Amino acid sequence: MNYTPANNKDFEAFASEYHKEEKEILILTSDYSGGAIRFGSSWAAIADFLAYINLSSNELKKGDGRVTWLLSEEENKKHSFSYPYYFKEGTIYRLKVRDLIDKTVPEGRLPSFCNRFMVVEVLEENVENDELLAILAEYRKPVKVVDEILGELELNKDMEMFEGAIDWLGEEITIYLKVNINNKASWTKAIKALRTLVEQQKQQDSEFRNFAAEHLTRLANDWRDWRDDKETPEISKTDFADRISLSELKITSSGNFAAYYDDDDMFLCHAITVSGNIKKGLKSATIEG
Repeated sequence: MNYTPANNKDFEAFASEYHKEEKEILILTSDYSGGAIRFGSSWAAIADFLAYINLSSNELKKGDGRVTWLLSEEENKKHSFSYPYYFKEGTIYRLKVRDLIDKTVPEGRLPSFCNRFMVVEVLEENVENDELLAILAEYRKPVKVVDEILGELELNKDMEMFEGAIDWLGEEITIYLKVNINNKASWTKAIKALRTLVEQQKQQDSEFRNFAAEHLTRLANDWRDWRDDKETPEISKTDFADRISLSELKITSSGNFAAYYDDDDMFLCHAITVSGNIKKGLKSATIEG
């Protein structure tokens, strides 16, 4: 399938980031659905892959990457960002592509950001290739670690984080540990950082609640006034701290964390996020969603 988006001006700018030479590759898509980011007045759609083979050399390249193409605003609204290729999860495709010119990884970006190709044409779907199928089988094997405090954690390879559940002051919450899946030292650091919070959960929970109350109680009352909720009394900082309840806790291997609290409808069911760092302390309290 060959496709050219409707917006020529955006397409010219988008295509200029890639070599004009076209080549054929096989890609193995991941189990992550991809997405889209803004590009001018259009959208750059993305599908993630786990590995690819350059068919001119038969060289196999392992590692996360992405294929991308441009959609107009109208196409995205009408068909969604997966239009027109609708790449399936865990599938091998033969593609005609153009390679990225500048592969310098910007600060704050993962290497996969520059391991990308512009899709020119989808030539074949559900290709059989033993090397790529072996990678898919290995990728889909579950990876779990068991910690005496955090319990069983399972790795979500696409999101590059471990997921689990723990008891937090008598209530079960979800925990996420953001790691480098290829660096087990980062797993150990993330587990150690989260254990620090869990072992001090009574003190930490009190600090999180009071910090959120200090920064968001006035805003909660503004929302109360905006809703013209005359039956609900003005919210004090103590009321605010008592009403919120922790639902999720995320942490990175560097000790950055975010605690997500349910708002008890003070912000119309938006999440309250308290963030900080294990060593540096609390940083911010915001509402999200």
